Amino acid sequence: MFFLSERNSCRSQMAEAILRSFDSDLEIYSAGIDPADHVSPIAIEVMQEIGIDLQPGLPKTVEEIKVHSFDFLITVGEGTQEELEIPEIQYERKLHLGFHSPYKNSKSHDEIREKCREVRDELMTELEYFYYRIIKKSVC
Repeated sequence: MFFLSERNSCRSQMAEAILRSFDSDLEIYSAGIDPADHVSPIAIEVMQEIGIDLQPGLPKTVEEIKVHSFDFLITVGEGTQEELEIPEIQYERKLHLGFHSPYKNSKSHDEIREKCREVRDELMTELEYFYYRIIKKSVC
């Protein structure tokens, strides 16, 4: 599994951690097209609220990850699938979970935090379905 976003500081980091919480044996990566220099402290905070430890590592670049081949490429950024500029990555299937950046157009930390919670909760719902209806069924 490979989660791709623009900055790899919030949405893709949360998605990677959520899916890993369902099954620690899965090989899961995340990276950004133009990665930030740190993982969002607010993303770390809202993930801790649901008992998932989002390690405050450094966001990764696509260049670090693209040597792998993936069953699924899952984009979690803004826009539609057609609008995303996806670098050359080897994958079998592609999914798009469009989430607006919690940081975009937010006026305060509280607003960012609330938007991060909304994205986290939606990711949890989408990835729970993905894991139990697609991943688990393909393994059986």
